[in-house]
Amino acid sequence: MPNSKRTPAQLWSAQAKLMLGYFLLAYLSIQLFRHGTSIAVIWFANGWAIIGLADLPYRNWPRMLAAILISLLAANLASGDHLATAIQYVPGNLAEILLGAWLVRRQRLRTGFYYSVTGVLRLMYQAVFLPVLCGALVSALVFWLQGQSVGHLLLHWVEGSIIGGVAMVPLWYWISQHGLLALIARVWRLEYFAHLLLTIGIAILAPLSIPFPFIYVSLPLFLIAYRHGLAGSVLANALVALTISTEISFGLLLPPATVYNWGLSLLYIPVLATLIPPLLLAIALDMHKAAGDALQLSEQRYRSLYQNTPAMLFSCSAEGEISSVNQLWLERMHYTAEETIGRPATDFLTPLALSIWRQNLWPRLLETGQCQNEHLQLLSRQGEVIEVLMSAALERNRRHEITRVLVVQLDITAKLKAEHLAYHDTLTNLPNRQLFNDRLSQACQQGLRHHTPFAVAFVDLDRFKAVNDQHGHKVGDLLLIEVAKRLQLATRSTDTVSRLGGDEFVLLLSGVTQGEEAQQLAEKIVTSLAEPYHLAGHTLAISASLGLSFFPHHGQDPATLLRLADEAMYIAKGNGKNGFHCHIQHGYGPS
Repeated sequence: MPNSKRTPAQLWSAQAKLMLGYFLLAYLSIQLFRHGTSIAVIWFANGWAIIGLADLPYRNWPRMLAAILISLLAANLASGDHLATAIQYVPGNLAEILLGAWLVRRQRLRTGFYYSVTGVLRLMYQAVFLPVLCGALVSALVFWLQGQSVGHLLLHWVEGSIIGGVAMVPLWYWISQHGLLALIARVWRLEYFAHLLLTIGIAILAPLSIPFPFIYVSLPLFLIAYRHGLAGSVLANALVALTISTEISFGLLLPPATVYNWGLSLLYIPVLATLIPPLLLAIALDMHKAAGDALQLSEQRYRSLYQNTPAMLFSCSAEGEISSVNQLWLERMHYTAEETIGRPATDFLTPLALSIWRQNLWPRLLETGQCQNEHLQLLSRQGEVIEVLMSAALERNRRHEITRVLVVQLDITAKLKAEHLAYHDTLTNLPNRQLFNDRLSQACQQGLRHHTPFAVAFVDLDRFKAVNDQHGHKVGDLLLIEVAKRLQLATRSTDTVSRLGGDEFVLLLSGVTQGEEAQQLAEKIVTSLAEPYHLAGHTLAISASLGLSFFPHHGQDPATLLRLADEAMYIAKGNGKNGFHCHIQHGYGPS
């Protein structure tokens, strides 16, 4: 993906490279084709600008387009053109560059790179053919408005820019993704230079002495594509295009004289036919090699994974029977290999996990050939539930029949327990303050978005300190556990009951609004907590004071709702305890 975070120094460097590269390529094209009017200029510069601009964030485009404009004018002026003449070519070139860069960047941001046969063709369409047509039409309009003939201009622009783009865009794109040093490392071999010299030699000599010369030029290009892949091919194509341009400049390669009106097409179409097929062959061979390398690497990884990974591993037959298993799996499940081999792998799943496997995971595995990081529960020999993340892959033979299922299971039991402890009270197992605050924040966000009301209830036990002082902390802890159970029984599964610490509890009551429903629920909670407790041979009597606040009437943020619920609870205590209070209506529980 294009780099979207660059320092100012990197941006200045990119701008300098864009300006210098564009100037040199534009100046080269003008100098090679400045003599004569019947040959279209093979324009190399716009491909450089398109790829360079596409690699930058949109916010940096205005300054880069200004740099390109300066380079274009400078190249024309340095070649002896008048400023007015140079300005005439600006709109078409900028339109071509802007459209091509936008199409390339959008494609890369949405679907990734172009490294496939269809991807290269898409790159040619988006970075060369479509922008060239746009640029040609814009320039034709500019010249037409000035009363000049646009027929030859359209033909020359399209032919010359397409040849230059096809030759240069793949090279600049490859370098933009891998770097110039990577290109040098790929081609820095004696064999490549020998093939490159052979290609350029044929490109020079064939037009001078052989009919249909481009057929012979394409042969060494195919050889380079086969032997050196895409990196070698993009560089060779660019050098061949420069060689052909030089020959045209010196008058060694001319369009057929007998069909002057279409001579340029008959000259340039074979050039395209020479450059594109070897490029497609190179990308196809690279794709094939990459697929083979990936398959070999995958096999090596599986073997290494099975032998060395600290994960629970086993493989199954097509019928689902375990055929091999690693030692870690056996140790964690407390089985021996003899007790495991030959048994169905589903024997070691909990009933819930078995249902998930049969209804969801196995059908998906059959359809896609793999599944990754699926949460399942295993049942060990001692009856312990082991939480695992399972990844699996199918192996098939040439007839597409399943031969083996490879399974990796990562034990996350300890991790889930640690996460549970981090968000739950260790004594009552209720959500702690951190988890409650998170759920309350989410409830506020959902309430604002969907206009769903809820209530916050702050509960403080009355006379709890006396129980602790008289019977000790052990009995006090048992009392808190029983209070937590009663609060859960008095509320719904959609509500959240949390212990903040000590004898303070807080409740998130979904869908509860001010009025009779809230009073009835508060009375139910207060009455439930006031019933006697029979713990450790003691009969204990306590009560609770409860304060209510309502969303959105009393507040729309967690801090306000908690503060008002807390204040309401203290009012309930001040009114005699064993009751509840809210800011709109209040009542008292049994005395």
